[in-house]
Parts: sequence; C-alpha cells; structure tokens
Amino acid sequence: MEISARPWRLQLLRNRVLLQPGVEVHRGLAIVAVLILVVAAVGIIRLTGGSPNALIHLGYAPILLAAYLFGWRAGLLTAIAVGVLIGPLPAALGQPNVEGPLQWAVRGTFFVTVGMVVGELFDRSRRAIRQVVEREKDGMVALAKGAEAKDTDTGEHVLRVQLTSRELALLAGLGRDASEDVAWAAMLHDVGKLHVPDRILLKPGPLDAEEWAIMRQHPIWGERILGRGDGFDLARRIARSHHENFDGSGYPDGLAQDEIPLAARIVRVTDAFDAMTNRRPYRDPRTFEEGLEELARYAGSQFDPELVELMIRLVRSDTSLRRRLEALRVR
Repeated sequence: MEISARPWRLQLLRNRVLLQPGVEVHRGLAIVAVLILVVAAVGIIRLTGGSPNALIHLGYAPILLAAYLFGWRAGLLTAIAVGVLIGPLPAALGQPNVEGPLQWAVRGTFFVTVGMVVGELFDRSRRAIRQVVEREKDGMVALAKGAEAKDTDTGEHVLRVQLTSRELALLAGLGRDASEDVAWAAMLHDVGKLHVPDRILLKPGPLDAEEWAIMRQHPIWGERILGRGDGFDLARRIARSHHENFDGSGYPDGLAQDEIPLAARIVRVTDAFDAMTNRRPYRDPRTFEEGLEELARYAGSQFDPELVELMIRLVRSDTSLRRRLEALRVR
C-alpha cells in the first residue's frame, strides 16, 4: 500500500526535521546523531593527544551538523559544548596537553561564529522553502476550487474530499506523510471538469448518451491538465483513475481491484460519499448514514470493500470529522 513519487512539499510535523524538499528525518534521530558526533569528535581529539592537534578541527563536524539540522540556536549551543569539552573541561580535570584560556577563547569564537552563521543560512533556506511550498499549495487549492466552482457548492467539495481522504488513508495504514500526499492530490481529482460544458455539468436531470460520453472524458482531461512533472504524479493518477470501479466496470480504462492505484481507490470512496451526502443539481442530499449504506451496497462492485469498511468505521466513530463535514456541507 505504498504511495510513491511524493510531490515537493513541506511536511509540517513537530517531530520531523526538513533537510531539503522531500527529505526529512525524525527529530529524535537527528539529536542522537549530533550527540554521537560530538562524543566521537572529542574522543578522537583526546585519544590522539589532545590540543594543539590537527584533528582539533573535527570539532566543527557536530557544529555544522547541528546547524544544518536545527538552525543557528543549535549551532550556537553545540559550538559552546564542543568548545568546553575540548578546552576548559580537560584542563579542569587535570589532563595533559591542554591549551590556555587565550586559545580556548579564539577557538570558541570561531566555533560559535561558524555555528551561528551556517545555522542562520540554513534557517533562511528553510523559510524560503516553506514560502514556496505554501504558495504551491495555495495554487493547488485555487486550481481545484476553480474546477468545482462551475458546480453548485463553489468549491467546498474539494475541501471535504481532502479531509476524508486524509483520514481514510491514515486509517488504511498509509502513515502521515503518504496520507498528506493523498489528501492534497485528492483536491485535484476533478480538475478535468474545467473542460466539461456547463450545460452538462449543471444539468438538473439525467445525462443522455452523448452527454455521458463527454462527461466520461474528464478523468483524461484532468490527467492532461496536470502535465508530466513528478510533483503531480500522484494527482495525475488520482485524476485519471478515480472513476474506475473495483469490478472493472468503471472508466476510462476499465481497471479492476489492485490495478487501480490505491490513492484512486481511496478517492473513489470519499468522492462518492461526498456526492451522495451533499446537494447535487439532480437530487437532494442523503444523510451520512444513508451514504454509508449506499457505499456498503456497492462494496466489491464500485468500491474497494476493505476501504468501504474503513470508511464506515471512520464516519461512525469520528465525531470531530462529522462536525467538520457538517460545517462544509451543502444541503
């Protein structure tokens, strides 16, 4: 159940450290790595005769790593710690081959300067990445809402699908990173509707055969709109396959079961549930419970039965989710 080719984005999780776009490490592991490097550097310096010693420059390694991972404050603190461990502490413990206060002060100044300057540069880089990614997300929301604005709920549909897709993906075991990717990509599932004429999209009655032929092209149009960049790979797959049925009777490619990308199977469930429980041009909304019953009725034919089971459990048990959906609901 792996989601590959994540879009370039900043994952705003407190227990994560962003290294560069798409590369993150766990904060606890990063701290351990810095501490290990501090101990290793100081240990090597002392084992090779202490200072002065060419290997004294190993002290810069943990300082640079801390500045890279956590910014100028961590660079400063690590510089102070390394400076004390290399200079004053060995002298206080009566160890041989130690320098005097002047050398400690000069080296400590260099350590602190390097740690703070490098850390500030990486802080600025991360802030710039955050700004770019937030603008990218704003653009995705605008594009998704632009497609839905032709419909009757002025774009709230994409927000509801994003919300339920994230929660369903989490419940399916995808993890936070992959679930967040699915949620953002899900917002663009109907972008191909930009090419569907209003007379078809807003028609209050059933579509005729010719109109259905046009409507069934919107997954293909959506895939084309999203282009070929790796950043929209997941969104393209969702856009093309979110109307595929589990039994192979869907469109546009007639895929079945595991041939359908997992993210598209998730959006197939959340999109259908949202369409059933909100007002459409051709019918009144169902209640949440009626929507769940409809999903269960078509589990195994239109929808992945395992995902339907998870969706039923999610909506029935998560009162916070229901409140958020109610706030965005069109009756």
